[in-house]
Amino acid sequence: MAEDDTVSTFSYDGEADSDTFSLYQLGVAVNSHFGKACNLKKLAEGGYHKVYDVHQEDGTSLGVVRVAAPAFPKDKLESEVATLKHLASQTQIPIPQVYAWNSDASNPVGAEYMIMQKVPGISANTKWDTLSMNVKERVVSQVAEYLKVMFELRFDRAGALYLSSPPEDDVYVGPIVSVPFYRAADGIVRVPEAEPPLHTELSQYRGPFSNTSDYLQSFLHAELHVLSHHRSVVLSGLEEQEADQEVAASRLELGERILRKALELCSVYPGNNQPGGAISTSMKPFSIHLDDFRLSNIMIDEKSGDVTSLIDFEGATIAPLWECAVIPAWIQDPDDQEGGYEGGPAEDRERLREIFCKVMDSREWSVLYEQGKLFRHFRLWLSLQVSCWASEGMEEWVDKRFAWAKLHPGVALPEDDY
Repeated sequence: MAEDDTVSTFSYDGEADSDTFSLYQLGVAVNSHFGKACNLKKLAEGGYHKVYDVHQEDGTSLGVVRVAAPAFPKDKLESEVATLKHLASQTQIPIPQVYAWNSDASNPVGAEYMIMQKVPGISANTKWDTLSMNVKERVVSQVAEYLKVMFELRFDRAGALYLSSPPEDDVYVGPIVSVPFYRAADGIVRVPEAEPPLHTELSQYRGPFSNTSDYLQSFLHAELHVLSHHRSVVLSGLEEQEADQEVAASRLELGERILRKALELCSVYPGNNQPGGAISTSMKPFSIHLDDFRLSNIMIDEKSGDVTSLIDFEGATIAPLWECAVIPAWIQDPDDQEGGYEGGPAEDRERLREIFCKVMDSREWSVLYEQGKLFRHFRLWLSLQVSCWASEGMEEWVDKRFAWAKLHPGVALPEDDY
């Protein structure tokens, strides 16, 4: 390994110091696990991790090692390992096998890491635009089958999965792994000087949650905590936007008032009522929700369209069923609020969406998908900062839902009135 490759760095805006880890010590840990000399080659890098191929001198690949950024210490990696192991023990969904992991960031590497199987195939996003429609249809059909199986896994609390000890094969639902509880969200540390660190302060709101209202309110509790304990930092940010101290202070007061209204709104909209409650009779109203399920998270055989593995379960949460009953963004209409930028033209997505829904073929899923759509949009707002809430239009938005929810608990505001 070259001298300039002995250290790798995770950097965040808002902090002078970057997080570094030792590639040399990572190599030592990998060599120890496989019992032979190995080389590391970086394959990919995301906002919260780096992935390295592990291969022998002759080029034979032995697996991959994934290093977690300290943007969210310990829980994030431990939860991903637990999610992978639970899916492996309860389903036939193709996922990478986890060989070993270390969630102690004070280890010699200086970061958390896990050593995993390197699955065959290519990432679907690398060739999606050039694949034939027949191949795409096969990919979507298999993805739907796997997501259907995942949707049918039920839990009695919301949060994130962790391994019990002992035995390690058992899992339990613990604190959620989600924005806004990261130390660095989107690479930005919000209150760099906070002591204890802000993410440590906010950990009290991470659950787990026994009902939907508590789950939804947790995100707002976190933002209201920031306003209560770090008001000057938030106000300074608004002053940069407004260039007027009085306007910034007024916006902050308005935003806080709306957040408190939204906090109360969470108890009735959607509250603890599942959309389509007449058919959602399960006493375990939560399932697995994948964070940002992209084409890059799907490994395929590019000739046959067979899905060889689903990868990257970082940030997976246990969430209300209506949040889990989703169609992947890359086959949604590009103009739909749940659509994404990748996936190709609208007419191709429409055909693939029909196949996806046909495979799901569940009245419960269909009702939760349709009736939960506007609730999912509402949920996305809950993790936003006060600056996004601070407008007269947002107050009207909250008030309208409040008035509706008092008369129609568990039912989303009609789209025509949205």
